[in-house]
Amino acid sequence: MRIVHVVTTDTFSGLERYAVDVSGGLAARGHEVLVLGGERAAMRDRLPAEVRWAPGATPRQALTSLRAAGRVDVVHSHITKADFAALAAAPWSRAARFSTRHINHSRGYSGPARLVARGVRRALAAEIAVSEFTAGRLPEGRPDEVLVNGVADAPEPRYPRERTVLVAQRLSAEKQTSVAIAGFARSGVADAGWRLQIAGRGEEQPALQHLATELGVSAHVEFLGWVDDVAGLYARAGLLLAPAPAEPLGLTVLEAAARALPVLAAASGGHLETVGRLPGAELFAPGDAAAVADALRRLTSDDGRRLEYGRRLRQLQRSEFTLDEHVRRLEALYVRAVGPGR
Repeated sequence: MRIVHVVTTDTFSGLERYAVDVSGGLAARGHEVLVLGGERAAMRDRLPAEVRWAPGATPRQALTSLRAAGRVDVVHSHITKADFAALAAAPWSRAARFSTRHINHSRGYSGPARLVARGVRRALAAEIAVSEFTAGRLPEGRPDEVLVNGVADAPEPRYPRERTVLVAQRLSAEKQTSVAIAGFARSGVADAGWRLQIAGRGEEQPALQHLATELGVSAHVEFLGWVDDVAGLYARAGLLLAPAPAEPLGLTVLEAAARALPVLAAASGGHLETVGRLPGAELFAPGDAAAVADALRRLTSDDGRRLEYGRRLRQLQRSEFTLDEHVRRLEALYVRAVGPGR
């Protein structure tokens, strides 16, 4: 099949990593794949040689690239702007169109956008949600399919790990990074040599830095900003803290699990469908900094417990959240719409 994935962004984060991984998996299965959008250098550096890339940072760019691609079998869009571009390109692509809902919000905010969004939904071969949590929260109603992401298996972990608690996410209010900082401060684990590393950027960073100072832990909290090699952080860190209470899925949690990195996560949202599937998973009530502090003291004081927990998470990822299985299921959706002979 000739397949196009459209992301209409000029950045490289979780969504773009997903497009890279899935496109590479589809190409490995013999399909001709084109990806539109994402930060040019990052996408070209990470996409395998057999996957083509073209500009698509805006709907106009994506539409131009889709028209240039001509007839294809599948156009798969991943955010609202990409959905609109895919619909506008339908006369040229004449493809089966798919859309993955990676967030829990409506498709379009203004009246005209919501009107177009209804047309987008009706014209799709299938709408896909990344989790049951997301599927149940879409204002337009339940999608056709739920397809939880998978991640590539990682190399064997190396030990010992550093005494760092890692938070890797966008620094926006809904992610509740403040709960991670408050929990770290209350735990007192800095006295045992542990540090809190925060990878990501966003509008909340000044307020979060002020909070770390106010709570007296600024010397033990490191704001890393944008980190290109997040996998390297997973490999070195001692613990991942995922405080977001309404994470649609949590690709970071799966990537950490693939590297046997222990995960402490909010007991809500998509976390319950990933790390929460493991008996005895380390979860805390959303927004509860005291519970975070208790869990940090418990986990950081027991090296053997962290090691065993990380190994069990890695086993969970390899049994239930592999990239190969995700791509296989996605391919099956395409074949159902396009036909087995393509």
